[in-house]
Amino acid sequence: MTYLLDTNIYISFYDRYYPKENFPSFWREFTTILNADIVIPKVVANENIQSEWFVNEYLKNHYQHKLLDQRLYVTEWQQVLEHIQASANYHDEALNSDRGWANLKIADGWLIAIAKKTGYTIVTDEVKNINLNQQHPAKNCKIPDIAQDLNVPCISMLEFFKEIDLRV
Repeated sequence: MTYLLDTNIYISFYDRYYPKENFPSFWREFTTILNADIVIPKVVANENIQSEWFVNEYLKNHYQHKLLDQRLYVTEWQQVLEHIQASANYHDEALNSDRGWANLKIADGWLIAIAKKTGYTIVTDEVKNINLNQQHPAKNCKIPDIAQDLNVPCISMLEFFKEIDLRV
């Protein structure tokens, strides 16, 4: 199985749960998983630039593959945006705000597009919007909601750890 990790997963790893100074065993084990099971789109790496260590040291020194150019999936990305635009469950802001999915620098829509075409599984800390409805359209999209709509595999960080049998 191949995984696409949402930016929030990497941030959780290096900034919240597994700082490199305290969890070197996590990072040693994760490096193996990273190179065996994970594809990183450029847009996700670019969203992680607040951590110089993660992008400029860790990925540069440990990720053995090229970053995936998400623009190769522009047709699928446009289909994702069209799906959101056609849904009465979302305000225009879900696409057109600074954090909207129509922003080329926002990874979420690209992750859905890549997974839709490749069958990769998205890993995210986002949870479904249980109040999603047409009477009160959401101002932002959540990956699990759109993934479900488009039959894209999507799991949580803990489900990912179970699937890859991570033990540190």
